[in-house]
Amino acid sequence: MTAPAPEALAGRRLPGGTCRVEGYESLLMHDAVRAPRDEHPHPIWAFLAPQRGMGMTLAGLFDSFGCRLEDGPLLGRFGARLAGPLVLDVEHEVRGGITAVRRRRGRVLGVVDEVEMVLDLRRDGAPVLTATYGFLLPRPGVTDAPAADRPPERTAESTEHLGSPITVRADEMKLLALLLRDPNPIHLDPDAAAAVGLGRACVNQGPANLAYALTHVTARHPGATLAAFDARFRATVVAGDVVTPVACDDGRFALRHADGRDAVTGTARF
Repeated sequence: MTAPAPEALAGRRLPGGTCRVEGYESLLMHDAVRAPRDEHPHPIWAFLAPQRGMGMTLAGLFDSFGCRLEDGPLLGRFGARLAGPLVLDVEHEVRGGITAVRRRRGRVLGVVDEVEMVLDLRRDGAPVLTATYGFLLPRPGVTDAPAADRPPERTAESTEHLGSPITVRADEMKLLALLLRDPNPIHLDPDAAAAVGLGRACVNQGPANLAYALTHVTARHPGATLAAFDARFRATVVAGDVVTPVACDDGRFALRHADGRDAVTGTARF
């Protein structure tokens, strides 16, 4: 499959549509990401709900970009601005499109297109949230691309508060694949992960890694309303890994591997 030029992708509008999060799905999501059950949706639905109403599947979206699921597209970053509550069992409208595309060379995946997608979710015309996704689409066979910017070094300007370590399980990835409606085989088949150079173990979904961290962050602010968060996905997490959520007093958060590498970093605002 030939990779289209980045400029051919930017500005594309998505069909849009509606999404609805059922109450039972909300409870299952709490279970799948090791969060205590709650009557309110987990914050990670800010990622999932708009995606459900964009008018096409993830597989269809990636295919329209000239990238097959077998090529191993990944989530590089995500951010959400929350204007109102996501209400369970109610239809919400979704509109959005592709706002930017940048081709660059990474240390692990080689040449990728970083595709930015922005989706607005509304209920009865009133804003609920704006979600910004950054997908990394591998471009095998493409060699001409600038090197990626190196991530900033971790700073220690604020006290870190560690949560309970989490051992990642492959069976939970199957439930998450259903809730996320994400058929990417790297989450379900070790051979598929190995085929794209990610090791011979099922790769945990990026939203799940972010959810582990958000659960810890929000638990440290009981009664407060989460207004916004941004996250970058720095390293993969696979079945059997032990990761620990980290929250800082200044709003920064992370999900950290046992060897000290951060799989996810981000900031939250209440």
